[in-house]
Amino acid sequence: MMTKLGAILENPRYKEYYEAETQRLYCRHNAQHFAAVARCAYIMWLDGEVDCPELALYDKATVKELIYTVAFLHDIGRFLEYADNSLDHALESEKLSRPFLEEAGFSHDQSEIILKAIRNHRQKDNQGFDKLIYRADKESRLCGFCPALASCKKFKGQPPPPINI
Repeated sequence: MMTKLGAILENPRYKEYYEAETQRLYCRHNAQHFAAVARCAYIMWLDGEVDCPELALYDKATVKELIYTVAFLHDIGRFLEYADNSLDHALESEKLSRPFLEEAGFSHDQSEIILKAIRNHRQKDNQGFDKLIYRADKESRLCGFCPALASCKKFKGQPPPPINI
């Protein structure tokens, strides 16, 4: 049971950030996206698709909680980037996430693994856990089903990449 993640999801500040993130037209990173990232990452980890040596010290239940926690926090600062496009949402999500991890009781080492993955979730040339999260974030997207696809600046009238399920 993922009790630490549950504490984060029940935190009033998390709920406030989540609400701000889910109110936009484009790329509303909501619970559906977060859960899809988590599921993809966990399956890829179970299948050994990405070598994650930093997770080797942890049992399966702890790894699952680390993966799900990153997934539910990695875009939580995106609303700040939309308010000020000079900001990087990965860095803002990392900043917003640190207090949640401390309050939920993650160890220092676990928190650093989570925060690093959040910070690096947009970087293509990652290794280990960061690469796992990057791939899961990309492969879990269902942009083709987005109601705002026709006006999305990310695709500029081009079709989105195929869904990799």
